[in-house]
Amino acid sequence: MGDLAFDAVFLDAGGVLVSPLPHRVTAALASLGVDVDPEGLLHAHYRGMHAVDLARSDPEYFGDYYGGYLSHFGYDPVEHADLVVAATAALDAEWAAGELWVHPVPGAAEGLALLAETGVPLVVVSNADGTVERLLGASGLVQVGPGPGVELKAIIDSGAVGVAKPDPRIFEIALDVVQVPPDRVLHIGDAFSYDVGGARAAGIHPALVDPLDLRPDLDCHRIDSLAQVGSLLRG
Repeated sequence: MGDLAFDAVFLDAGGVLVSPLPHRVTAALASLGVDVDPEGLLHAHYRGMHAVDLARSDPEYFGDYYGGYLSHFGYDPVEHADLVVAATAALDAEWAAGELWVHPVPGAAEGLALLAETGVPLVVVSNADGTVERLLGASGLVQVGPGPGVELKAIIDSGAVGVAKPDPRIFEIALDVVQVPPDRVLHIGDAFSYDVGGARAAGIHPALVDPLDLRPDLDCHRIDSLAQVGSLLRG
């Protein structure tokens, strides 16, 4: 690939590598009388993250996320506030049941293969509950060290380290792992406030996964999926 613009790459997990299992999400919503096309679930996720960005809500509270999520299917979150509350409870219950976020995002495998070819160290930096390493392993995409998926140097899970994006300290933990100057690191995530803002606060170059072109106003790199990571690595 020639000279690379970066010497290490950090990756968010949800929305970049994995998403919730479609059959479990559709079943949970169907129990509330909401029938959705499984093909639209990933785009609904990005609308949910966009809503979280606009609301600047705490990453541990996802009422705003589910309001944006349902808006993708035509449900106004204000007019259908009760449905948002019910959907939040139903989908949080699916999360609590475990092994939900293990569905590979389209383009993730291709992008990871390209990254693996470069040999740059890869680290996942995720706001989660301490289970990201297990879930990513179950996805088959990646794992820490050698294995069936692409090798990671580390998985930094906010639930395990006690600090979450956009706090730059979570990125500093990842920087300690790779021993690369922050201005030579690229971080790819799907939330402007947490991923782009947090990376910049740590001196790291950010890129936003924005396949719906929801944030054309932003002054950062935007890609449709990890499959386009090659354009970022070339600077």
